[in-house]
Amino acid sequence: MLAERVHAPAARAPSPATGGGTYVYCVARAGSLREDPLGFRSPAVGGGTAGPVSAVLFEELAAIVSGTAVSRYDISRQNTLAHQRVVEETMTHSDVLPVRFGTVAKSPEQVRDRLLRRRYGELHYFLHAVQDRVELGLKLYWQRAGLFNAIAAGNPRIAALRDAIGGQPPENTHYERIQLGQLVEEAMLRKRDEEADAILEPLRPLAVETKVNKILTDTMVLNAAFLVDRSQEPAFDAQVNSLEAAWSGRLLFKYAGPLPPYNFVNIVVHWEEE
Repeated sequence: MLAERVHAPAARAPSPATGGGTYVYCVARAGSLREDPLGFRSPAVGGGTAGPVSAVLFEELAAIVSGTAVSRYDISRQNTLAHQRVVEETMTHSDVLPVRFGTVAKSPEQVRDRLLRRRYGELHYFLHAVQDRVELGLKLYWQRAGLFNAIAAGNPRIAALRDAIGGQPPENTHYERIQLGQLVEEAMLRKRDEEADAILEPLRPLAVETKVNKILTDTMVLNAAFLVDRSQEPAFDAQVNSLEAAWSGRLLFKYAGPLPPYNFVNIVVHWEEE
């Protein structure tokens, strides 16, 4: 399995859409982002109602922005994907610090003064922390076929209860079926923890930081993000490939990256705070 590659100025101020606000995507090192225009391929959040993607600069920092006619955006798939694509395209120019979706300033000057200037030291610290590093995401799912039999095979009590009620009318085994469901649920929780740990153990040493996120479905085993040095990315890919081969037929692997460090940095801005 190959990692799923997601490839994700300076306009000194954005050309705002009519109504004038400034939507903020991320913070990056200025570097090549000083060029004017940036020439981003990714459309801005808001599509045709938005201004072009551009950069607000302060010393060595750049905030990637676009003009906007509204102050609040719905958390829709279209809007969140547009936000992510701009952040990921910025990553082709620089290390990036993602800014929370829906962050809108009154003006480019507010972005410069209340984000880049006021939080200059903090932003430099975070840029150093993610320098030459990428996020790799791994989600694991049980293969549904044979899952119950695999659980029963490892638990004699479940297997015995399953066999005892097999072939009997549901109305005659109501309480036994409730008990079986509870036992299976407990066994699945233990199995999930054991298998997630077995996958994480060889991957953690290859990452600078690991974040285990919330399980989203009953068949999901692991939902993890890894901050990895670019130099370690081939080794991490190889280990994931090896694990996928070893768990073939039991676990489905969903592997994505390289991505911006969404799970490790999320800049939140409160413009009203002095």
